[in-house]
Amino acid sequence: MAEPHVVVIGGGIAGLAAAVFLTDGPHRVTVLEASERFGGKLMAGEVGGVRVDLGAESMLARRPEAVELARAVGLADELEPPTGAKAAIWTRGALRPLPGGQLMGVPGDLDALAATEVLSADGLDRARHERPTSVGEDVAIGAYVSARLGREVVDRLVEPLLGGVYAGHADEISLRAAVPQLLPLARSGGTLVDGVHELVGRARPDAGPVFQGIRGGLGTLPEAAAAHLRRAGADLRTASPVDALRRTPEGWRVAVGGELL
Repeated sequence: MAEPHVVVIGGGIAGLAAAVFLTDGPHRVTVLEASERFGGKLMAGEVGGVRVDLGAESMLARRPEAVELARAVGLADELEPPTGAKAAIWTRGALRPLPGGQLMGVPGDLDALAATEVLSADGLDRARHERPTSVGEDVAIGAYVSARLGREVVDRLVEPLLGGVYAGHADEISLRAAVPQLLPLARSGGTLVDGVHELVGRARPDAGPVFQGIRGGLGTLPEAAAAHLRRAGADLRTASPVDALRRTPEGWRVAVGGELL
């Protein structure tokens, strides 16, 4: 029986990751990338002679997939937290510390929030008078938090965090997709602040950093993944846009520049 041939269309980090894990099985793997380079949104460059990331600069360490990929392609010794500095928000004319006890900007400790002076007096008073609201299968996180705790919490806490992580607006980001831990809290009938407080309190003190970086920048990850794939015998092709997919009785044929794979 012929060895299965898997063609991965797209050599961004998602395609490279799929190919890396495919090489663990009995597959012949080909990766086709339309552009001249692998990595997609992950890339490195120079600013003032210093190598920097031009795309994402860190991974969410509390999710295992990206960190496991880095280890799988030989970067285990290069993993390191991107910074030890604490986050702050520029608001109301000053740089103010991000309050402790929050989850993606949703506060779980209103006294800690008050101490940062991120919110105005009116905004803090609104947050202290949480209003119950129901959710269905899903809801936009901005609309939900605004209804519960007031618009200032969204604009000055949730939006800066989610906008950076998901490159979108809180009023258009799914609660289920972005912060799924909040969905059962939203349906529980209790207050959102108390629920976040309990959720944050469950985090292990030895859980490690929230974010993980790679020495030399996250732009080294696609380079390492491509090198790993070549060592594993995968066929990697740049400048190879896919023209068509054709179903056959045995599977699929992929047309690249008139050639069928």
